[in-house]
Amino acid sequence: MMRHDRKTQSAASDNGSLPCSKMITKNPPPLRHAPRALWPWLTLPASLTAALQRAYGKPHVVQALLLGSGRANPAPVERRILRLHRGEQIFWREVLLHGGDPMRPALWARTTIPLCGLRHGLLPLTRHGTRPIGNTLFRHRRLRRSPIQAESQPRFGQRRWQRRSVLRRGATGVLVEEHFLPDLPSWAGRGRR
Repeated sequence: MMRHDRKTQSAASDNGSLPCSKMITKNPPPLRHAPRALWPWLTLPASLTAALQRAYGKPHVVQALLLGSGRANPAPVERRILRLHRGEQIFWREVLLHGGDPMRPALWARTTIPLCGLRHGLLPLTRHGTRPIGNTLFRHRRLRRSPIQAESQPRFGQRRWQRRSVLRRGATGVLVEEHFLPDLPSWAGRGRR
């Protein structure tokens, strides 16, 4: 269980945002700037897909509405985080996760994988289509997760809470970005990992 250390608290801001680049680690800054209902979502070290499935409950099934995918040059922040050399390309995939109603998505997610990583056992991650990728990522035993970075940023016309982390296999990383949307269901526990 993660602890919130009062000594690391930053001054409260009027707009309720967590300062950029604060890392959620074993001894994270308190998340008092985020709505309390978001805390378990922001700090969950396991799959958000499994937690969403638990929150939606039966008979709903978490589905992914594919917004796009393909090969591209990385954005500067992706190049830095994934430690890519100039000229290296990525495979990217963006989806909206929902519990059966694509008009009420809970989460916008982007997965970024260096093309060189596809030759190291990560190629199946590019073939998910409309299936959520989270459960597959967290069943991949050789991937290790970095600390989770949580912040509040303008997105979709409002400030939205998001989190970002890198799942690494050796020198290869998979960048996962998750943005929480207004139709996020109430937390109901972690679900199965």
